[in-house]
Amino acid sequence: MTGLLASDLFKSFGSHPVLRGLDMEARSGTFTAILGESGSGKTTLLRLLAGFERPDRGTITIGERIVDSSSQHTRPELRHIGYVPQEGSLFPHLTVESNIGFGLPRKLRKARANELLELVGLAGLGRRYPHELSGGQQQRVALARAMAIDPEIVLLDEPFASLDTHLRVSVRDEVSAILRRAGTTAILVTHDQEEAFSLADMIAVLRGGKIAQFATPQDIYTTPVDADVARFVGDANLLVGQMRGDCVETPLGTLAAICHGERPGDSVAVTVLLRPEQIRVEVAEQIQVDPPSGANGLSGQITHVRYQGPDKMLRIANGGERQLVARAPSSSLLVPGTRVRFAIDGPVLVWPAGGSKLSEPEMVDAASAQSDA
Repeated sequence: MTGLLASDLFKSFGSHPVLRGLDMEARSGTFTAILGESGSGKTTLLRLLAGFERPDRGTITIGERIVDSSSQHTRPELRHIGYVPQEGSLFPHLTVESNIGFGLPRKLRKARANELLELVGLAGLGRRYPHELSGGQQQRVALARAMAIDPEIVLLDEPFASLDTHLRVSVRDEVSAILRRAGTTAILVTHDQEEAFSLADMIAVLRGGKIAQFATPQDIYTTPVDADVARFVGDANLLVGQMRGDCVETPLGTLAAICHGERPGDSVAVTVLLRPEQIRVEVAEQIQVDPPSGANGLSGQITHVRYQGPDKMLRIANGGERQLVARAPSSSLLVPGTRVRFAIDGPVLVWPAGGSKLSEPEMVDAASAQSDA
């Protein structure tokens, strides 16, 4: 199997630019997720990689082969790429076996279809028609069809979006396991952060027609390249601060800091990221231990609680218009109106403030942000 390299890709539709000098690499045998808001160009990028569209400028390389550039274009069927669309798009009038073998030489179809049905856990269902399968089974047939040509790369365009929540989780885990067993390089387009974080070895955050950050899921979450990426990939509290050595002064006290890139000098204005799980919350009269140095006496009142099964997301008023978002176990008795004390655990991430002007902490609720996107 091989990897893929996209260099300096530009694509516009009429006067509307979609991709603006995008660079991305998917290494051989890895699972890469392209994560971005609706309209950010994710599907356009996938269609360029597949060969369904041509870039206005730039180069696409698969392994050692240039498949798109200003001087050449390899047709989709010659790129050795498997493509799994959002709805599966199986031929309703063909059996499962015929769907999988479509496009293969006739003498190879039956054997290859049976081999792939075994791989995707659907052995014995080759004579059924798509309407006789569940949604999850149809998606696995679509994957088997994409893999029938022994593709160098499989492209997945939000293939789980139409499935029910409980089915989506199980099917995507099955698909991931199948691709990893086969050693196939996979590129998944999604707007679902949890999906990207749970499946991918690497995540590319697409913003403004370029890759804003390309890193492991852990690095994307813990050390986002800027405040916009931090907002996009999870719940976040963004504060103003000033550097003081290895610490930062914030409205919540002086906190230990880590820097993305070179450490700003003393007194430099910075933007501070505080994740909800870093805020340790207890009912005011029940707190047992002293907060960390520099963060004593923090208190507030819960204004909103969002139950999420294993945990609760809390909004805490901490004076004036200020709101913070924190996380607590679902078994906690914290409810709106509860007076609480809280402390900050661990170092916070900082970036130079640049043109960002936050006069008060900004609370970003990821669920709300996703619904607004």
